[in-house]
Amino acid sequence: MNTADKQAQLTQVSARIISETIRAKGTRTLLYEVTKDLIGSWAKNGGIRARIASPAKWIVAKILRPGKNNSETGISANLGKLLTIWATKVNAEHAEDPLCHAETRGERVQSFLSNTDFGEIREMVENSEECFLKTVETFNTQLWKYPAKVGSIMGTLLAAVNTAIRSSREMFKPIEKNVGPDLLADLVLSLLKGLNARETAELTNSLCEFIRRLHTGNYLLAKAGKPLFQIYLTTLLREALPNIDPVLLKKAKIALAEDREAISNALADAMSDNPEIMMEMISAYGSTKTPHIKGASRKIRFFEEMDQDQLADATAKGLSDLDTFEIAEIINGSLRTINAIHESRPEIFSTIACSVADSVDSQELRASADWIIPEFVEANRTVIEAFMPAIINSLCDLLCPPGGITDEKHLSAFANLKTALYEAGGEK
Repeated sequence: MNTADKQAQLTQVSARIISETIRAKGTRTLLYEVTKDLIGSWAKNGGIRARIASPAKWIVAKILRPGKNNSETGISANLGKLLTIWATKVNAEHAEDPLCHAETRGERVQSFLSNTDFGEIREMVENSEECFLKTVETFNTQLWKYPAKVGSIMGTLLAAVNTAIRSSREMFKPIEKNVGPDLLADLVLSLLKGLNARETAELTNSLCEFIRRLHTGNYLLAKAGKPLFQIYLTTLLREALPNIDPVLLKKAKIALAEDREAISNALADAMSDNPEIMMEMISAYGSTKTPHIKGASRKIRFFEEMDQDQLADATAKGLSDLDTFEIAEIINGSLRTINAIHESRPEIFSTIACSVADSVDSQELRASADWIIPEFVEANRTVIEAFMPAIINSLCDLLCPPGGITDEKHLSAFANLKTALYEAGGEK
């Protein structure tokens, strides 16, 4: 069957859909009410119009009188036929010429673009800002005059969300009842198998090139050594931050932290009533962590399988790009900040440490240490024996450097250590 025949079938089915829609009870009722209202408005001036109106309404009522609906599935069936015929027609056209629609669509797009003044559209949108905001303000003013209606709207949204949740649940029920694991996996994973890997890689390349070009242009347009992105973002933040209420921001941050606490408490309270869930989660700890461990192990084996010279070169190049000065500045800046805080408020760190230490149960800590440390040492004895000589030798080298002890603080500390060891029962 040629394309012309398919087009004729499309026209016939479309006509049947329109005809059945017009003959539907709801449509006929709507048309009758609209026509009756128009006739009534037309006859308001009286005279001959008023005398004609009554017979006209009677005729309209006879013509558009709602009757029984035709087959309830008629429109649905014709819609299915329409879609099928349309797909068949498009497939036939593509079989003859895969690019048959591209040229005409290009002409239509070109015609649309050439006849559209986007500058006028932009100006319209820009000039509509005040009007739009005023419209929103008016809407809100009128809406909040009736708080009960706002509550009804929120209730409607809640009902819609609940309906969506139940509908989603209903969509999964047939899968649970009728679809086996193997069939389900085959259906879903076939989507992954069917992805065009080459085009996906090309998309990745395009995105990477887009980012690279944007970043390069950002530095090409740099001013005073600052990239353009930094300049624009700095300007934006300088204009925005003075308008932010710092007290309100602090209160919001505290509120969010307390909400996180409420979530944790609510979860704990609910779990206490259903301990089986927590028991199952705890019992699955090893099963959930083992895949991560295996994945990390595979990555390490991958490094071992690589050419070690190339790996060493790549590692050396990667580490050489680290800005060690900035790393040191992070440490120095942190230390300066801590020292400045301590100099201004010397009690702050000791107070916090004492508060924590005083709250720790020393008996429980001692009981834990009595078994954790010996058992840890015993379980890792072979590992500890492997690196202990190096640690002891390094410690001895620190305590007794090759050039001897010359620093007064070092001498004093070493003397204190010997005194403490002697008083604890060690040899002098």
